Amino acid sequence: MAKASKYKISEHFSRRDFVCRCGKCDESIRLSLGLVGGLELLRSKARNRVNIVKGYECPESSENSSKFKRNFHTIGVAADVTVDKKDLREVFLLAEEVPEFNGVGLDLTSAHVHVDTRKDKKRSLWVVENGIHIDLTEENRLHYFPSKAN
Repeated sequence: MAKASKYKISEHFSRRDFVCRCGKCDESIRLSLGLVGGLELLRSKARNRVNIVKGYECPESSENSSKFKRNFHTIGVAADVTVDKKDLREVFLLAEEVPEFNGVGLDLTSAHVHVDTRKDKKRSLWVVENGIHIDLTEENRLHYFPSKAN
């Protein structure tokens, strides 16, 4: 982990892209450089701007909003993203190609793709539809990605 610099973190991302949106915290953030590198690779693959919907989330904000036991945003290893001129399903498939991302989720309810660099040995893939978290399996993959079955 590295503390984010005041302005530019990488070629296409700055500190302000990742700050907590709660408006109450002191705006200090923790941020994984592996996450930033993965996002740069995603941008390269997409050939379009990657928009950070949510980056770092302070623990207080997380307690008030999170329905998940593990919130990777609070430790600086997760981002929720969209990509200009790309469908969310396409963004998810591109994110799957980024080896740094060990967690990739297609959130159809909130209209973003979650990516994270968690240290789990097994990659986690999922879809959130109508607010329900669904693990992505070979059996249900065709439902969400009809033209891209593995």
